[in-house]
Amino acid sequence: MILRIIDRGLTWEIYESLRARLDIDRMHPLGLIMHGATESEGHVRVAQIWDSQDYARRFDEDLLRPALEELGIPLEAEITVFPLQHLVTP
Repeated sequence: MILRIIDRGLTWEIYESLRARLDIDRMHPLGLIMHGATESEGHVRVAQIWDSQDYARRFDEDLLRPALEELGIPLEAEITVFPLQHLVTP
């Protein structure tokens, strides 16, 4: 499992447009365990937990990239990946 922290420098309004386009609240990508977002220092940061880096990469390439391009959002992002060695969910 991996934990990804993603900062694309998005405003909350742009993040909401992207979230609606991906319909991530109802259409869960294969391998996604958790997705959350918060606004900090004027832009949105996302935390995701994935079964593997491969699942995250496939999501980025197959679903996220086309949505970013369609909405005119830059593809660049600051992404930090951590191996996740322990996770507890209720």
